[in-house]
This record gives sequence, C-alpha cells and structure tokens, in this order.
Amino acid sequence: MKKPLPILEKPVPFLFILVFACLIWGGQYILRDLWEPDEARYTYVAWEMNEAGSWMIPMRNGEIYAHKPPLMFWLIKAGTIFTGGEFNGISGRLPSLLGVILSLWMSSRICLMWFDAAAAWRTVFILSVSVLFWLEAGMGQIDMLLLGLELAALYLLLKNDETPDIWMPVAAFCFMGLAVLAKGPVGLIVPSGIYFAVNIVSGLKKDALKPYWLWGIPLALAWPLAWLAGAKISGAPDSYFNELIFMQNIGRYSGEMEAHVQPFYYYIKKMIVHFMPWTFFIPAGIAVLMKNETKVKRLKMIAGWIVFVFVFFSLSKGKREMYILSVYPALSMMVAAAWPSITGLSPRWIKWSSFPLIGIMVICAVALLLAPFYPKLPVSGLVFLPTGIILAAGAFVLVLNFRKYGLNQGWLTGIVTTFILAELTVSMIVFPAFNPLKTPGALAKDARAILAPSQRLLLYKMNGEILALYSHRKGKQIRSADELEKEMRAGGKGIAAFSDDDWE
Repeated sequence: MKKPLPILEKPVPFLFILVFACLIWGGQYILRDLWEPDEARYTYVAWEMNEAGSWMIPMRNGEIYAHKPPLMFWLIKAGTIFTGGEFNGISGRLPSLLGVILSLWMSSRICLMWFDAAAAWRTVFILSVSVLFWLEAGMGQIDMLLLGLELAALYLLLKNDETPDIWMPVAAFCFMGLAVLAKGPVGLIVPSGIYFAVNIVSGLKKDALKPYWLWGIPLALAWPLAWLAGAKISGAPDSYFNELIFMQNIGRYSGEMEAHVQPFYYYIKKMIVHFMPWTFFIPAGIAVLMKNETKVKRLKMIAGWIVFVFVFFSLSKGKREMYILSVYPALSMMVAAAWPSITGLSPRWIKWSSFPLIGIMVICAVALLLAPFYPKLPVSGLVFLPTGIILAAGAFVLVLNFRKYGLNQGWLTGIVTTFILAELTVSMIVFPAFNPLKTPGALAKDARAILAPSQRLLLYKMNGEILALYSHRKGKQIRSADELEKEMRAGGKGIAAFSDDDWE
C-alpha cells in the first residue's frame, strides 16, 4: 500500500474546510433564488421580524409564527451584514453554510479521533458529495445548521472522554442549547442519544453517566428558556407557547398533526438514494472493518450511532428525509476508514460495489445528454448537457482506472472529482435555469409598483411567503371570501393572490 501524501497525515485544517465549503456551495447561494417552501419562508419570517423590529417573536404575514424557534431567523438577519442589508439567497443561506462548515470539521475531528488523519480527509470529501448532504448544504433550511451544532456537541463530549477538561462539556451543552434554539428538543436529544448509544455498544455505559449531565442539561435548556422568557415579556400569548412546545414537537412526533406521516421503513429506502454515490460501498465497508480487530470496536460505535438515529426518527409518525441527516457523517466515516482495505476483498465484493455505481452514472448521463430532445421540459434541455458530459466522462475514466488498478485511491478520487464537478454544474447551471419558474418575478414587479410600502399583499387561503418576500411587501392571509371582499373594499386598490384551485 502506498504511503499517503504528507498533507493527509495531518488533521484537516479549519481554513481548508471554510474555503472548500464556500467554493462548492457559494456559487449556488449567489445564482439560485430562494425557493419555496422552506427557503422563502424562513427568509421572509426574518425579513418581517426585521421590518416589525420584533426579534423575540417570529412573525409571518402579520401573525405570530410558532412553527420554529428563532435562531435561524436571527442568523439570517446577521447574514445581511454581508449583503448590504438585503434578505436574499446569500443571507438566507449563511446559516446553512455555518452548519456545513461545522458538520465537515466536526466529522473530520471525530474520524481523526476514531481512525486516522487520512480517513478524516476522505470523510470530508465522501460526506460533501453524498446526495442529501450536498442538497441540504445548498438550501436555506434549518437542518444543516442543526446538524453542525449537534456534531459540535457530540465531538466535544467524545473528546472529553479521551482528554477530560471542564470547558468541553460546558461548550457541548451550549451547542446543544443553540441546537434547541434552532429546531427544538431534537437539538438536545440527538447528540445525547448518539453519545449514549456509542458508549453502550463499546461497553462504556457506566462511563457515559458522568456528573456533568446534572448541570449540563439545565445549561442547555437555559438558552431556549431565556428566549421564551423574552418572548413572554414581549407579549407572546399562551397559545404561542402551547403550539411551539407541544404541537410542533409532541404533535409532530406522535402524528397528531398529520404532518409528513410516513411508514416505519421510510428512512431505509430514502437512505439508499440519499447516500449515493457511496451506498454500494456500505456492505464492503462493513466487511472490511469486521476483519480488523482494532477497528471492530469503532464499527460498533458507528453502528450504535446509526441505529439510534434510525430508531428514534422511525418511531415518529412524522418523517422527512432531512430528519436523519445525522446518519450520513457516520456512514461517511465508515466508508472512509474502510476504503484502503476494500481492494483486499474478493473480486465479487469489488464488482458488486463498483459496477452498479458505474451503471447508474451511465444511465443518468444518457438521460441528461438526451434532455435537449425531450419536448415537454420546463427549461431548455441544453442546461443538462454539462452534467451529462461530466457523468459520462467520469464513468469512462473510472472504468479505465478499474481495469488497470482496481478499486484504489485513484478510484475514490475519480468519484469525488466527478460528483463535485457534476454537482457544481447542477447548482450553477441547472438550478438557476429554474429561477423564472420558481420565483414570482412578474407579481413582485407589479406589487412593488402598485402597493405602497405599508400596504399588504392579500394572500387568499395560502401562506404565500415567497410572494411577499419577492414583493418586498408584508403579506396578509385571507381565510374566506367574505374577509377578502371586506379587505378589498377597505383598501380600494391592491393585489390579491390566489391558487389556481381557489381562483376557479
């Protein structure tokens, strides 16, 4: 086995991750508009809070917004420092960028702690190009920010087990507190649950029950409790706290809200797609690590991590694919640690790991190259050609490399390079081509011309955050035809937005 490059024998530098993340996702932040539902909603809530000067109580269309805590909205506002005060695709996604940087850095640090520096470097690249992580990193959603905060807390707890120092659990629980401020109790439950699962499967159950839990959990909860107190002082009604604390957490988990209800096995089928292009290497990675006595313990720890997340979120009736985002760093570490030894497996193992991926790349490449001939595409089929060319070229190079060298380090480099280039073309060419279809340019232009800055855009039986955001006018939800008629008579001149069904 060749000796790794000298840089791969050192920890992944924070500066490298910062620059790498900006290069991979920065172009999309600039070129792609904010799309609905989540991206436009969160940025619009932050904009309306800014307009109203209400930073303790999130607002949407003039009403209190109780679906999420405020950290995302606060960070979007902070992001406007870099955009000259504009609430746009850059400021709206800067919280996601923060989450990406934390996620990649902390994943590399955990992998360094459990395996070696070369595996930590591989983890960064494997995780970066996995489908769901890459997609969520480009979105102005809460989940990537949440993942970064959770992994920071988890790393500090694990590191404290090796080199105890009081500042590490203090910082870990502060990160958990921020994670709760980002998306509720899961910000405390997930990193704590993973930590205990890892210790239980490694036979260190008693060591996990440290005294700091007695003061650490209150410390984590102090962050959201301080905000809730501020919201109460600012005039939030009791119904706000009831919906925020109970309905949006217990109600979603139990399925009482009937939001995103999915079967128990939902996440298994999603993971197969969302960990591509690495899904086919999971069995080989397990087989390799099981043969290494020094790495079996680490494999069990990774398995405990994954099983906890799967079981916890599978028991919930409400499911969305991004809820198990914390599984993918663990899977990435497993594949990264196993990669140098995968070549030692039987030819059958290697073929079943590599050939399906090549086949999928070829199928996708052909479909994209034929896109200009599809008559009913909503955008020009030409925008898909660069991605198709890259996937076709990548598949060709991987086949040549495989025939000459087998499943070596060059194969890993080829996959990473191919998918980075392919994902860059999607984010900077394909996605921007959909902007005219995904954002209300015509309505926004008319709204800014017709409506006075203080006049509201009437939204009939819809949330319509994207309409209000791009119009730079606050929205007002209208819930009945009688209410609409009353508002129209009172306003005299204005704009009302309908869905196609409601218009009919």
